[in-house]
Amino acid sequence: MKRFALLFLALPAALAAQQPNLSAIADTVFARWNSTHTPGCAVGVAREGKVLLTRGYGMADLETGTPITAQTIFESGSVAKQFTATAIMLLALDGKLTLDDPARKYLPELPEYDRPITIRHLLTHTSGLREWSSLVAAQGWPRGTRAHTQAELLDVVFRQKALNYPVGDYYSYTNSGYALAMTIVERVSGKSLQAFTQERIFGPLGMAHTRWRDDFTRLVPGRAQAYTREDDGWHLNMPFESVVGPGGLLTTVGDWLTWNEALATRKLGAAVVDSLTRRMRLTGGREIQYARGLMVLSYRGVPEIAHSGSTAGYSTYLARYPDRGNLSIAVLCNSSSGAAGSYTHQLADRLIRDFPPSPAPDTTQADSAMFATYLGIYRNTRTHASLEVAPGASARIRALPNGWFWLPNGARWLFDVGPTAKPAGLRIAQPDGDTVTYTYAAEKFWTPTPEQLRPFEGAYPSDEIGVTYQVKLVGDSLTLSPRVGSVLTLRPTYPDGFTVRGSAVWFTRDRAGRVTAMHLSESRVWDLVVPRAR
Repeated sequence: MKRFALLFLALPAALAAQQPNLSAIADTVFARWNSTHTPGCAVGVAREGKVLLTRGYGMADLETGTPITAQTIFESGSVAKQFTATAIMLLALDGKLTLDDPARKYLPELPEYDRPITIRHLLTHTSGLREWSSLVAAQGWPRGTRAHTQAELLDVVFRQKALNYPVGDYYSYTNSGYALAMTIVERVSGKSLQAFTQERIFGPLGMAHTRWRDDFTRLVPGRAQAYTREDDGWHLNMPFESVVGPGGLLTTVGDWLTWNEALATRKLGAAVVDSLTRRMRLTGGREIQYARGLMVLSYRGVPEIAHSGSTAGYSTYLARYPDRGNLSIAVLCNSSSGAAGSYTHQLADRLIRDFPPSPAPDTTQADSAMFATYLGIYRNTRTHASLEVAPGASARIRALPNGWFWLPNGARWLFDVGPTAKPAGLRIAQPDGDTVTYTYAAEKFWTPTPEQLRPFEGAYPSDEIGVTYQVKLVGDSLTLSPRVGSVLTLRPTYPDGFTVRGSAVWFTRDRAGRVTAMHLSESRVWDLVVPRAR
């Protein structure tokens, strides 16, 4: 028997005749979750200010057998950022701050960097600030392993002596910026984020089921538990932190549709909506897709204003298509394997009938023999992460007439060849306009002997992280320990370079060849330098 709640509002006859069968479409898209034995998703669809469908699939609580309904409360993940950004915009309208104010005006604890970080930089992920969750993971405490607090988050961010890059030069997603923005809201308004947003946003708009999860131990009636699938079945995977601003918002699909309609009709003011949806431009002139808490995108050639969210076992997506009758789609899932963005786009594929033609690029199958000359290990010049171009890669890559290669995700690759006809590097042009360069590091992964690994042993203290790393040789492997009880194995990639849990670790030497420092890097923390103890 199907377990779901359905709300299908009556429509005028003319409009209803134009609508596809939303119930059947939703049943198809969410079929895998239409069960009493799995978590699931809630979905909401609205167009031209009318709610067309709200529905639930799967279970909100597997232990009690409670089904997901349209009223079930979920964690929204990073979709929360647009509400923090809106709070900032409202304070700007009040004349209490401007987006170009230096963040240090309100956060004197923030170090003074070469260029001032403005509030605008915080809201657009262009500040260069390192990601707080990556920093606490570097301490040996990834999210979910212990309770993290707002105070702890601010402490580790304020410790950072360096940035990922000069302020404004790049886009690099970081929750740290929104944690600081939230703190600015509270300091300027004199109210908690919950009190301010309830008074200025949630209350006036009638978002009765939306509030911040500022205490993760507080009971929330009607909330869906979040899950992750393990080999032996479903396991709880709930947010284990009292951190809000970047995320931490509890809500329903109905409240999300209310919010999207408020944006479409500019209920909070045209200046607020215009600012939320205005793309940021980097110092080099490139316009990025991120605005302020929202991404201004194109889906199959149709303008899309959206944001995704992922916290613990929750997966979420909220999208609006302003040129298609302000079609709004809200998807909230309580499983880490719930692909909310994919489900949103599957619904959009069926509800938008006039996608513009999208001709495929003029490509040919990549020549495997030619491609063989590019095989090897490449090193990202920003994060130092390794990329292997392996045999068989050409099967998924198409050749463009201009010497570039095209990938199914829309990225384009161009290999740089040195004077000896061997590869020297790689440029990857991303669909969003960013280009990342790689240098050629080695023909194959490095396989050092224990004697080659021994020089890396030692203590590496870090004031920025607040720990002393111990690097030791254990058998034939090099290990890294940030704290007692946490021992990680470093896997060699290129000479003096390693990887661990998706992060790059590499060592630098002085002119005499002595190891002097360890460097840690990943997608949201670029080149954290840890000098070796003398």
